[in-house]
Amino acid sequence: MRKNLEEMSTAAKDHTEQMKKEVERANAKMRHFRAVAASLMDEALKVWAEIWQAWQDTRTPDEIIDGIDKPATAFPACDRQKLMENLYLLRHYLDYTKRLCDGSI
Repeated sequence: MRKNLEEMSTAAKDHTEQMKKEVERANAKMRHFRAVAASLMDEALKVWAEIWQAWQDTRTPDEIIDGIDKPATAFPACDRQKLMENLYLLRHYLDYTKRLCDGSI
């Protein structure tokens, strides 16, 4: 009987250790997931900020009050390629992050 109790105690300890390892493994996966998602979103926000900055009105408040016309576009023709690249990158980062969160990668 005493031997059975010792075996049961050993089995319970082994089970507890196995469960701790599983929890640690799951936590490590979650930390990795969060780090990848945070990195992707950080890159997306940088691209968005670049696009946003380019489209901001370059006039001063005084120029706006005086009625000075806004420049035709914040992106001259030579920079349109850069805008398109940034929009593509932004879509890529957002799409990849969505698929990562959905678990479909």
